Amino acid sequence: MKKGNIGINVAALLIFAVAMYPFFVMLAGSFKYQMQLFRNPWFFSAPFHFDNYAVAFGQISKPIANSVIVTGIGVLVTLLASSTAAYSFARHAYPFKNFFYGVIVMLLMIPGFVILVPQFINIKNMGMYNTIIGQALPPAASYTAMGVMLMRTFFEGISKSLYEAAEMEGAKDFRIFAGIVLPLSKPILATVAIMSGLQIWNNFVWSLVVTTGDKVKPVIIAITTIMGSINGGDGVKLAGYIIAAVPLLILFFAATKPFVSGLTQGAVKG
Repeated sequence: MKKGNIGINVAALLIFAVAMYPFFVMLAGSFKYQMQLFRNPWFFSAPFHFDNYAVAFGQISKPIANSVIVTGIGVLVTLLASSTAAYSFARHAYPFKNFFYGVIVMLLMIPGFVILVPQFINIKNMGMYNTIIGQALPPAASYTAMGVMLMRTFFEGISKSLYEAAEMEGAKDFRIFAGIVLPLSKPILATVAIMSGLQIWNNFVWSLVVTTGDKVKPVIIAITTIMGSINGGDGVKLAGYIIAAVPLLILFFAATKPFVSGLTQGAVKG
């Protein structure tokens, strides 16, 4: 191995260690009672208190289920809206097409707090306040702009001969879209799904504004109210943070390869 490669690998390991150490400290703390956290907050120490996880899970199991449903609906809406709009921009020519596309991309430049109040008013007037749908739809609409931009570039990179061959066989737009474009677009679909899913799952401000009580409370709100015993203390809270992170870690590690591939292919045409 070349000296340059060794230096790069060592630097990468150091960066990884620095980035992951806070997570390591949180994981170690999740197995401790309060006094153990005071005595040794930085590393694992015996005895290990697995009951912290049982207590924390009992308090956030329903909010986790709520977040899974909200995120699932939001991701499906984002993928449906993004893919159909991107296909239209990539495949068809019509008046003001580039203008409409530019307007959609400009939505990426609008800060979220600017539209927070209008979104809240609309959701309340539509009777969606404190509901699953009310939590999912506005964030999905916000992340659709990014999805359209990435997917249009990807769709335009698909060989035109495939479109032409399908048209010669008499295939219409829906059949081409569902039978050819979507199967070939798994990397970019995975990319948009992960990016939007992470944002919707972690959308603390919108969830705080549009929900009240425990009925549809998402886990991002519930983890702020985790309570432990006098002995358990902050160890129970740290266990709750670990549990809340597990669904996202599973999603990300399961889709790492298509996620990276989609970022690369969606950013550069062809």
